[in-house]
Amino acid sequence: MEKKSEWKLSAARSASFPEPAIREWLERAEKSWKGEEPFRPERTDGDGIRVKMLYTKEDLPYGKVPPEIRGTAWKRQGPANRWRSAQPAAGGTARELSENIGKSLDRGQDTVCFSLPETLRLEDLDLLFPPGLLDEYPIAVRDDVKTVPFLWMMRAWAERKGKNPPRIRGFVGFDPLVLPLQSREFLPRFFPVYEGWLEAVVASGEKFPELRTVFVDGTVYERGALSIPEQLAFAFAAFVFHAENLRKKGIPPSDIFSKTVLAFSVGSSFFPEIAKLRAAKYLWKLLAKAYQIGGDVPKITIYAETSPVNKTAADPFVNMLRSANEAFAAVVGQVDFLHVLPYDRVLAEKTGLGERIALNTHHILREETRMHAVADAAGGSYYIESLTKQIIERAWQLFLEIDGKGGILSLLEKGEWFETVRNRKEERIRSVHTGETKLIGTNVYRDPKEKIPSAGEGKGEGAEVLLLAPRPPEEILSLVQGGATIGDFLEKAQIPDGLLNERLSGRLESLLAESRTFIKEAGKLAVGLIGFGDPKEHRREMDFALSFFAVGGFACVECGPVREAGEALGFIERTSLPVYCLCGFRKVELLLDTVRKIKEKGIPAALFSTGGDGKLAEAGVTVIGEKSDRYRILKGLLEKIMEMNGNEA
Repeated sequence: MEKKSEWKLSAARSASFPEPAIREWLERAEKSWKGEEPFRPERTDGDGIRVKMLYTKEDLPYGKVPPEIRGTAWKRQGPANRWRSAQPAAGGTARELSENIGKSLDRGQDTVCFSLPETLRLEDLDLLFPPGLLDEYPIAVRDDVKTVPFLWMMRAWAERKGKNPPRIRGFVGFDPLVLPLQSREFLPRFFPVYEGWLEAVVASGEKFPELRTVFVDGTVYERGALSIPEQLAFAFAAFVFHAENLRKKGIPPSDIFSKTVLAFSVGSSFFPEIAKLRAAKYLWKLLAKAYQIGGDVPKITIYAETSPVNKTAADPFVNMLRSANEAFAAVVGQVDFLHVLPYDRVLAEKTGLGERIALNTHHILREETRMHAVADAAGGSYYIESLTKQIIERAWQLFLEIDGKGGILSLLEKGEWFETVRNRKEERIRSVHTGETKLIGTNVYRDPKEKIPSAGEGKGEGAEVLLLAPRPPEEILSLVQGGATIGDFLEKAQIPDGLLNERLSGRLESLLAESRTFIKEAGKLAVGLIGFGDPKEHRREMDFALSFFAVGGFACVECGPVREAGEALGFIERTSLPVYCLCGFRKVELLLDTVRKIKEKGIPAALFSTGGDGKLAEAGVTVIGEKSDRYRILKGLLEKIMEMNGNEA
């Protein structure tokens, strides 16, 4: 006789579970829906991308994932997903730079990756690239216009080696279009810089056939707050601009494709960012078809960096989490080179810890998470495949529209780009100020006791940029051979408007800096929070008020529960603060009575409320809520307090 436990086990093994119908699932989901907005199982975002609550096999846009999207890494022997870490070493001199490159390689970096010092000269390349180094590692140099004289130095260096020039792989990246994209004022000066870059690309290609030197900097479009389809469309429009000009120099399209690196910033939207990188591969194939490249199309090479736009000086350690999430998305999207921004890059004072954690992020993903052993981890996902296809279609449509308007340079000359970026960037920054876009530790869950370190870059101010002094190629090569430094070829200019590079938290951080200065001078910057009624009636509102005012650096002093206007008045008279927030809008009559008594006493305090009807606003109370503009309200409040404090002084 079968034992009871065995009988249960065999029954479990043979059990089956009926698949619920989608309609049944949606009905149950709607009944349990508790969101503030109406239940919508499907919606279309502002970019025309359709997003659903639930995806099934029917949502797969194709029976088999196209190889262009899946990539070719899975065909190779060795790691299924091989990305290289591109954490740049830095140094003021060639010796210091060489030492730092060596340290990064000792710590597990697998590229010779560095920023170019202006002091670098031809003789220093023997120090930077000792024998055997470039046979083992590719180089990864992403910099500004300094790359142009550097390419000429590398050419002269190879010529000195005679019949045994070094084998150089990897990339040296600079996109001249970044200059006019930052400011319309740079358009007249763009063309000599661009011509110098074209000459350097052509000259270096003759000596280094494996080195990629056509760098399409798509990160600028993410910094400009463009949507994911727009980022792809503009990046490929920039590639076409470069390709057409290189063709005029006699470079065939197949060589241009094999020499190109596409760069993208990877932001916080995990799944859409994966889909963006996968879509880029398919668009690359479409473009190669348009250029009638026969045979095997050169594989797309993607350089990615974690986004600088969402990094914050407030609670900067959260940047580690943001970058880790973005790096994970980049790896799932199968990039070739990845730069993880150090968490303290946005701070005025930096430490070696930021660089160490950034490099270790690669090691965690590779050695502990084992992502290098997985080919196309996102392949077959109903949601991601559907998203990828929609992004491809929308990006290609936008690309054709840009091309139909004369290309990317035409949009710059007409000013359409600058108008688009200003509107989009302001809209995105406003979404942070209103709390629609959350930045942990900055506009939500901010610790009011935290000491905010000084911010460095990304505050929306103008910045210095480097330009190339126009010279013919023969003169550049002669100067390089004569010992000129990179800096000898450069000119400096100023970007009057730093909107493109402004971080989302930049203005809130400036507000915190103003608050910090005021506290040093006045000793205190506080808001009195008064809770009316039972705690269950006002606690949630007081917590919201604590979070709201902390965004601007205001401390809070609490009082409650209050059941009579006299109690509130007593608290106000004892504390004499410049601002009070009345919490408990369900007790609206009690709040109005308190406001009347405050005015009768002539107390010159600014009054806020965390809700309520129009009567409170009519009584001169500023009503704040989840969608209130924190920056505008708190900036105005601080200015008012500073004015009052100055009058008292």
